[in-house]
Amino acid sequence: MGAPFVPTSARGVPVAELPAKTFSVEQADRLLPSIEAILREMDHRSLRLREVLELIVDAEEYWGDRITDPEVEGREKYGALLKERDDLQSSLHQDIERITALGAILKDYQQGLIDFYGHVEGALVFLCWQRGEPAVKFYHPLESGFAGRRPIAAVAQD
Repeated sequence: MGAPFVPTSARGVPVAELPAKTFSVEQADRLLPSIEAILREMDHRSLRLREVLELIVDAEEYWGDRITDPEVEGREKYGALLKERDDLQSSLHQDIERITALGAILKDYQQGLIDFYGHVEGALVFLCWQRGEPAVKFYHPLESGFAGRRPIAAVAQD
């Protein structure tokens, strides 16, 4: 196998560094159960975060500028909601870091899009998986996104 294709400028200077890790389809597929488990945890956290944000907005709309007044009844609950919001946001960031630590890239949480660096026909590409798919079956060039997905089966993978 030759050296992988790396995009270059007109002068031949690499415009992107090689990633620390590249995956075969089989290696990426083995990570999917772990990634799916993290995404399920994120589902619960993001649902609760939406609820907490709505409660915060309700309290702020109801109390207005008085929400910072220590005499306002329910201020403690508002403070607890702010802390829960911050904790949930921190946990979601940690979840993203867990996915990244596996070597995957979370492209879009809402759509469940995950990419893995890989090689197809000698080129560095993103092996592309969308939540709900049974396995990694698509790839796309680094410079394109989901719309540029192509089936892996139609090409030789390195």
